[in-house]
Amino acid sequence: MKTLRISNRNVALCKGSRRLWVLLIAVALVATTIRHPGIASARPVSSENLVVLQPEFAPTLPGTFQVVNNGPGDQFNPHVDCDIASYTNDDFQGSSTIHYQNLSTGADNVVPGNQVDLLSDVAGSHIAFTQVEFTGNTIVVFDTVTQTRTVVPGTGRSNPSIGANLVAFEDRSSLTVNESEVGTYDISTGTVTLLTSDSMDNRNIKVSPGGDALVWEKCQLNETGCDVYAGVQTSPGVFSTRALTADGGGYRFAHTDGELAVYVSNRSGENDIYYQPLSGGTETHLSIPGDQRDPTISGNLIAFESQGQNGYDIFVYDIRSSQLYRVTNTGSSNIPIDETLTELSVCNGVGRIVYDFPGNDFDVNSFTFQAPSGTEDQINDLITLIGSFNLPPGTANSLITKLQTALAAIGASDTATACDSITDFINECQAQSGKKLTTEQSAQLISLARQLKTDLGCP
Repeated sequence: MKTLRISNRNVALCKGSRRLWVLLIAVALVATTIRHPGIASARPVSSENLVVLQPEFAPTLPGTFQVVNNGPGDQFNPHVDCDIASYTNDDFQGSSTIHYQNLSTGADNVVPGNQVDLLSDVAGSHIAFTQVEFTGNTIVVFDTVTQTRTVVPGTGRSNPSIGANLVAFEDRSSLTVNESEVGTYDISTGTVTLLTSDSMDNRNIKVSPGGDALVWEKCQLNETGCDVYAGVQTSPGVFSTRALTADGGGYRFAHTDGELAVYVSNRSGENDIYYQPLSGGTETHLSIPGDQRDPTISGNLIAFESQGQNGYDIFVYDIRSSQLYRVTNTGSSNIPIDETLTELSVCNGVGRIVYDFPGNDFDVNSFTFQAPSGTEDQINDLITLIGSFNLPPGTANSLITKLQTALAAIGASDTATACDSITDFINECQAQSGKKLTTEQSAQLISLARQLKTDLGCP
């Protein structure tokens, strides 16, 4: 009988007929911690913004679920960039391979490897993964366009993250148990750089989609006292690093979009989600009943799993509107179901979440949705502003109707109609300037409407 235990950043596999593979994976996935000389030890967060959320009142986010792979064996460790997902496929027969799938077409492919490959990540046409070797684990980068493999120089490296041309990984070449450094590899130059050099466990590194920043956990070698650190690339191969937290508050699951870092801490007594700018400043605390885990951030949205009576379900939090949305609600009090390993990517207004779904084994599923638009809030604010002007009912109704038409068009993903409606709104504001509208009111409404057009990408 096979037992599988999957966490966000490591995999342990055991089966009598696969002891050798288990040994190899154990070598690949030794726990990690991180540190960097010269980084300030004082916690840089100046204040905390508390946001209290109640999952039971969260509306369901409309979208489409699909199975990425529910074949024989385990599929796990999914990652996504736009409409391309990568994941590990364990066939239960001694072979572990990396797959990548186009979520729009369903075309699924296997990355060439040595059949003991795992822990992948995807960015554009590149997939980085761990290749387990007797001589020391290596990082391989596969180009899905040219179908070529590049082995990153050095051994004792695993668990890569990739964004644009930057690959980051855990360097475990040290003989000290659990000690790990943060390493990076520039695809365009072939340069390997170590960002840390200390006797800590630097682990669970995540690179921003643009490849210009990364975050990670720095822990003691006994896996306690973890804090979140960030590195921002100031020039090729040169990073400015800093501690985002420094009180050892059990910080885990760090992720970044290049501007904000999101992570989990148990400093409040339970595992809650926090986020703050990479440059430091106000930290926002999402206070939600139960434990949360696996937060990822993309397009002003944070996806994560939250623990309820029916197990862990997936939620999405919109930073701009402070709105919480429910994605899954699959378990019951009798049979809890824990979705896990959630990752989010938002591209061109379309959000995609990949995650592991447990059953007799683990399967990879996805959820595709239209990302909530900040322009909807802007339009509603415009409507409220018009109401505050105490305009003649006919004038107010005419202006508001045009904005409501734009709202409906955005909800239907009809950007062209939304742009036309906002243009009509601007034309009416111009025509009523100095008449039904004061010149100041007209100028204010036109300025806000033009910003709306810019945000929508109108011509």
